[in-house]
Amino acid sequence: MDAIPSEHRGPDLAVRRRTPGFEALLQELSIEGLDALDPGYMSLLRSVLAGGEPRSRNLRATAGDTERFLRIDAYPCFADDGSVAGLVVVAADNAPAARRENAILRNLELERSRFDDYPVGTTDEDWTGARRVLERLNREGHTDIRQYVREHPEILTDLVAGARLVDLNEATVRTYNAPDKRALIDHFNKPPDLSSYNSETGYSDIFVSLLARFFAGETKVVVEGWDRTFDGQNIFLRTTTSIMPGFEQSWGWVLQTVEDITDRKQIEDQLREAQERYELAVEGARDGLWDWNFGAGEFFASAQMCRTVGWGEHPRTMSPRESVKHIHPAHRTAVRRALIRHLRSGVDTFSLEYRTLDGAEGPSWVSNHCRVVRNDDGKVTRMAGSVTDVTARKQHEDELRAAKEQAEIANRAKTEFLANMSHELRTPLNAILGFSQTIESEMFGALPNGKYKEYAGDIHSSALHLLEVINDILDMSKIEANEFVVSDDLFDATATVERCVRFMSERAARKSIEIAVSIKAERIAIEADQRMFRQILLNLLSNAVKFTDNGGKIWVEGGEMVDGYLEFRVGDTGIGMAPEDVAIALTPFGQVGRGRLVAQEGSGLGLSIVSRLMALHGGDLAIHSEPAKGTLVILRFPGERLRADIQA
Repeated sequence: MDAIPSEHRGPDLAVRRRTPGFEALLQELSIEGLDALDPGYMSLLRSVLAGGEPRSRNLRATAGDTERFLRIDAYPCFADDGSVAGLVVVAADNAPAARRENAILRNLELERSRFDDYPVGTTDEDWTGARRVLERLNREGHTDIRQYVREHPEILTDLVAGARLVDLNEATVRTYNAPDKRALIDHFNKPPDLSSYNSETGYSDIFVSLLARFFAGETKVVVEGWDRTFDGQNIFLRTTTSIMPGFEQSWGWVLQTVEDITDRKQIEDQLREAQERYELAVEGARDGLWDWNFGAGEFFASAQMCRTVGWGEHPRTMSPRESVKHIHPAHRTAVRRALIRHLRSGVDTFSLEYRTLDGAEGPSWVSNHCRVVRNDDGKVTRMAGSVTDVTARKQHEDELRAAKEQAEIANRAKTEFLANMSHELRTPLNAILGFSQTIESEMFGALPNGKYKEYAGDIHSSALHLLEVINDILDMSKIEANEFVVSDDLFDATATVERCVRFMSERAARKSIEIAVSIKAERIAIEADQRMFRQILLNLLSNAVKFTDNGGKIWVEGGEMVDGYLEFRVGDTGIGMAPEDVAIALTPFGQVGRGRLVAQEGSGLGLSIVSRLMALHGGDLAIHSEPAKGTLVILRFPGERLRADIQA
């Protein structure tokens, strides 16, 4: 003890014994006790007596022209019952530490001169008291600081009181929208409101996490999170908390920077939401995405693409060579050739459709939509696109194709049957027509009874009607079998119209129906199939006579160019049709309405044949009809079929 400058004091702080070295130190400093250097010396001793733990303090003294730096360590002495019976105070020369501290202080003063000029919010904080609280908890065996605070939130009062904000710059004031420095410092140093403590998340969890990490040996911690400004607005901050250089062991002096990154946070949130919406949209559309980076030699496939082509449930990155393995071997060569052809052509977008490896449910097909990225030299650097499962569509197309083929086979069989039957029927029908006409004309002598002549006329009329029906069926079968070939005859349409009208006049006269022709041109040279042209007019005139009441009117007009077409019109004052029935009348065997209209003789092929024959000439027809008022049929031949005149 004599070799070390020290003194021994009792519990009443009275000096019991001093070593010679301690007495020499007091004489050198010309003082009676160390309390004359610093009143805090006695406070140090009292805290050791009260807490029973060693304490230290640095003192600065002047001996003549020399400045002395002392380190004072106070240790408690315990009685047998465990109470503090006295103190041992040791004084040591601390000049090297003082010089190091002075250098640190000078550096700090230099930094402080720039403190207020920092563009980023900066605070100086003294966390010495909080460190001591954590040291006490550690001695008591509490190593999980966060958990302890959650279970004992009242400790926050001591922790916050021991972490005091000392100073801050103007940038911090602006960040928190505070009126001035003092108001913001008082706001931060305010004791916590434990009534708002949340047992699940903990009160001031970020603050406690910082304390725990520094206590574990870290010297710099970066944290991002939401905070409130002085006036209650929400801001998103990035805080960097560092222990001041030279205080790593005691970490009592802390420097913290505060940066408002609310705008960046909002942009990130918007980008994240947009990405989520895009992923949801892609997932909803069930399109798989892929990206082929030529430079890196990598092919990326999204989770949806992997599911589509049978690669599993998760995204994959692979080599381009491996990526083609999802294509069915029978299609790989064709896909490769098509890809090379598109890339060489210089197009930026194209689509490929091919079969993939068969799945558990059978053959699978995809449609691959590709986007090409080229550099300034036109070289392909990247490709991206989407893959859509089109297996269901391909199956549907195959089913439609098979159904169409079956329908075509059935239609050809029907057409062949009708054609054969029509020919078989026409042979005996011609005999019926000839013999009935012979009997009706009494060519071989008078009939004994007038009724026989009448019956012979009925037989002849019925046979003519049956012949017309058979001819219609035969014509329709030829049209459907594509056996009708248009012969471009050059003839006078006006003369043909007049001959057709004369041919139908006798039938019209039986019902007192007048057929009028109103064509201004004496001659209309047209290049068309004359037989078809005549059949078109006869079918329309026959329908007009058939569906017009006694005393009605029928007319044929036109022969002029209208909107680039040579137009003819056939009208009547007959029973007419509703607009919705016109489409039915144009279908093969289509008959409109009920009762009287259906009862009219005919096959239901007349308008359908007219429509097909007009289409064979490159023209069309339009029907305007109204019930009880009549019907107007407009025939339109392409204008290029009109010629200047008929060559002799």
